[in-house]
Amino acid sequence: MRNLLEGLFELQRAYLEHMRQTLGADCAHPRQGPILWLLLTMQGASQAELTRKLNVSAATVAVSIGRLERLGLVLRERNQRNQRAYRLTLTSEGRKQAETLRMAMQAAYDTAVKGIPETELDPLCALIHTMTDNLRASPGITQVESYLHEIHNKRS
Repeated sequence: MRNLLEGLFELQRAYLEHMRQTLGADCAHPRQGPILWLLLTMQGASQAELTRKLNVSAATVAVSIGRLERLGLVLRERNQRNQRAYRLTLTSEGRKQAETLRMAMQAAYDTAVKGIPETELDPLCALIHTMTDNLRASPGITQVESYLHEIHNKRS
């Protein structure tokens, strides 16, 4: 039997490949879709807000925003209420790309779940959320390393 995590990684790779083929080279990277979609639905946001909503590091958001700015999809403007902060908004091309990505993501989802009854999808989603929560609640790597070191020393 294949490892579940290997299957999830394979699914992710297949999804990204499907999205790249669907979108072509002229669109933002599929991994930047959630940022574009949030900026569209929130009508702008700060990098800190995106970091919290996406549950990723500030560095990850900063790199993606930089790329989206270079592509002319995102504008960085001073926040009127806090001059130290910036507000990120979509350009008109950014709004088009966000909608294109949303439609492509929906089409990829529809293709991926074709033939799978909803009654099987709901428990699968629940399991994936539980696994995600378990990983997020697990001890940090230093605690794991310390624990493994402790076990190794007991065996010696």
